[in-house]
Amino acid sequence: MTQKASGFTLTELMIALVLGLFLTGVTLSLYLSGDKTSQLNQQLTTLNEATRSGYTLLAQDIRRAGYSGCGNSVRLVNLSLNAVAGQPWAVWNLGIQGFEQPAPAINGVTPEPNSDALRLMFAAGRSYAVVAHDAAAASLQLNADTGFVAGDLLLLCDETLSSIFVASAVAGDRVEHQAGVVNCSSGLGFPRLCDGTAGNIRQFSTNASLMRLDSVSWYVATSADGLTLSLYRAQDDAEAEEVVYGVEDFQLQFLAGPDDVWQDADAIADWAEVLAVRVSLLLQPPAGAELAPASRTLSYNITLRNRG
Repeated sequence: MTQKASGFTLTELMIALVLGLFLTGVTLSLYLSGDKTSQLNQQLTTLNEATRSGYTLLAQDIRRAGYSGCGNSVRLVNLSLNAVAGQPWAVWNLGIQGFEQPAPAINGVTPEPNSDALRLMFAAGRSYAVVAHDAAAASLQLNADTGFVAGDLLLLCDETLSSIFVASAVAGDRVEHQAGVVNCSSGLGFPRLCDGTAGNIRQFSTNASLMRLDSVSWYVATSADGLTLSLYRAQDDAEAEEVVYGVEDFQLQFLAGPDDVWQDADAIADWAEVLAVRVSLLLQPPAGAELAPASRTLSYNITLRNRG
C-alpha cells in the first residue's frame, strides 16, 4: 500500500514566509519606535534638567536685584566713572533694567536680535565692617583682608546711604576710593558731585559695611560651538558663561505701574516700580523631534525681594 507524503505545500510555505516577514517587520518597527521615543524622552529630560539649573540661577539673580545692604537704604550714589560714561553694566538704575529686542551689545557681545535681555545689580558676597574711614585720604580700613583687587566694583553702606565706587587700590584690609581713571571723585556723599577731585565728601562710621557689587546680564546669543543659540550670563565686564544650550528665544515682561500690569521693557517709565519679572524661554527641540513652540516654551514669574 502506497503512503502519501505529509507536509506543507509550496503555497502554504509562501504564505507562512510572508506572515513571518510581516510580523518581523512589525516587531522591528515597534522596537525602533520605542527606542526612538526612549532617546527623545532622555533628550527632553536632559534639556529640562539643564533649563531648571539655569532658571534657578536666573531666579536667584532677579530676586536679589536692587539689594544695596544695610537695611537696603533708598538713597544711593554711584561714583564709578563707568556710571558717568553710561556703560550699562555699571549703571545702578535701582538694580534692574530690561532691554526690548533688539538688545544692545553686552560686554562686546550682540544678543540675538529677536530676543530680549536683562541686567541686574546687587550687593553680594561677604560683608566687611569698617574699622576706620579716612575720607580726606579716600581710604577705608576694614576688619579683615578682603581679597578685593583694584578695579573691583564695590558698595559701601550705612543705615542712610549706599555708595558705589571702584577700588582704586587694595592692600590687605585697606581699600582706597581715589578719584581718577575709575571714580569721578573721591567723595562718597549724596548727591553725586563729579568734580574730578574730592567731590561731595561723606565720612562713613564704624557701623558701615563694604561688599562687592555684582552686575549680571542675561541674554541669548550664538552658542559656543556655533551650531545653535544659548542662554548666557555675563558678570560685570567679564566673558559670559553659557548657561543653557539650545535656547532659541528669551522674552521678558515686567509687573509695574500704578495698575500693576505686565509690560515690555520699553514701556517701563520707572524701574523702581517693577515688582516682578515674567521670563519665557523657547527651547530648541531635540534632533529629529517635531514639537510645537507652545510645548517648548517655559514661563516663570519671579518676584523681586528688594522693593519697599
